[in-house]
Formats: sequence, structure tokens, C-alpha cells
Amino acid sequence: MEAHQAFGRVAALIPAAGEGRRMGGTTPKQFLQIDGREILARTLEAFEHCAVITEIWVIVAAEQCAWCHEAIVQRYGFHKVRGVVAGGVTRQESVWRGLQRVAETVEMVVVHDGVRPFVTACLVHQTLASASRHGAAIAAVPLKDTLKRVSEAGTVEDTVPRERLWRVQTPQAFQSALLRAAFEHAWRQGIEATDEAGLIEALGHPVQVVPGYEHNVKITTPDDLIFCATLLRSRT
Repeated sequence: MEAHQAFGRVAALIPAAGEGRRMGGTTPKQFLQIDGREILARTLEAFEHCAVITEIWVIVAAEQCAWCHEAIVQRYGFHKVRGVVAGGVTRQESVWRGLQRVAETVEMVVVHDGVRPFVTACLVHQTLASASRHGAAIAAVPLKDTLKRVSEAGTVEDTVPRERLWRVQTPQAFQSALLRAAFEHAWRQGIEATDEAGLIEALGHPVQVVPGYEHNVKITTPDDLIFCATLLRSRT
């Protein structure tokens, strides 16, 4: 109860409408299984059991809506899921469509990739806490690898300093009114961004960074799938 009072009503938008071309095969990556359960189902489970989340909206490709509702939402009993929304051509359009289903009385919105199944309730809570104070917050981790700028011919041009560079993750949390304003500004100005924080930045509003963790993996390639399966077995 205290968590809900701290943030008010919180809606989670879970975009999972991607085709997953880098994964290969014909099954979209969000519906591939890790140890007998779909990746998307594992992600939804984390939000279902997160006390601060009031409602969940899942966003998938239009042709997958009915199957997702029956085979994942109903099958696993995700009671916080209020609906399965047909996504758009881009992530930006998909999240916007999900946001349209959220009542304006909802104070906070969390956006989280459907293929990041190892998110924790603690990270969701920390991101929301920061967003409630600053308007917008994202999970991210400091860059560890050395960066090289490479020419089209494949030769190194220079080394890019990695200090103050972070790899962005999700969850990303926002005050609902601010996120709506950022989307509306983007549509008016023809701005496209690869994540919601980019839209907030384009609006001229600062985005706070919350330290994430390396295991909060976005499953994109077959190697990611193998790593996550190994990680899950080590936990169980």
C-alpha cells in the first residue's frame, strides 16, 4: 500500500512487437522459450509481482494480439494486464499506441522491453522513485569496453573516450503528463527516437540515470538466449 501511495497509479508498457531478425528463425524472439516459458511471459511475471505496478499493457504485432492474449496472458494468469495492444511500424509508434490506452489519471508510466526478462522489482522501484522526483529516469550501466571509431575501409580512425558513456537499458520511467507531452512534441516536429528518453531529451527536459546491472539483458541474438538460459539455471 505504501508503494502505491508513493507513486500513485503506475502503468507499465511492455513493447514486444519486434520481428527479431537478428535471432533468426521464424518465431519472434519474445515468444521463444527459456526453460519452458516464453521470454515475454517471464518479463510480464516480473511486473505482475511488482507491488508498485497498477496495470500492464502489452504491445505486440497486430497479427499476434489474439494469440498473445490466450497463450500468455490468460495461460499464466497475468491479472494486471489490462489489454494486448497492436503495435506500429516503429517502437516509437508502438509505445505511443500503448500510451493511448492509459488513462490520464495514471500518474506514472514505466516502459520496459518485452525481451528483458531479468528485471527486478528493486530496479523498477528505483527508476520510478527517480522519475517521480525528476520527471524522467532510465536504467543504464557504465560502459566498460574500449570504443574505436572505424572507417568504412575497416581501419581504426581513433579511440573514443569511454568516460561518462553509459549503455541504456530499461525500465525507463516517466511522469505520465511529461511523457505524453514529449510524444506530442515529437509528432509535431517529426522527431524519431530509439527510446522514450530520447523524446524527453528532444523536449528539453533532463533525464536522470539510475544504475542498472549487467544481468538485465536484452535478448537479441542466439548468444543472448544461451547466456540467459545459463543464468536462469544457475539461479534455480
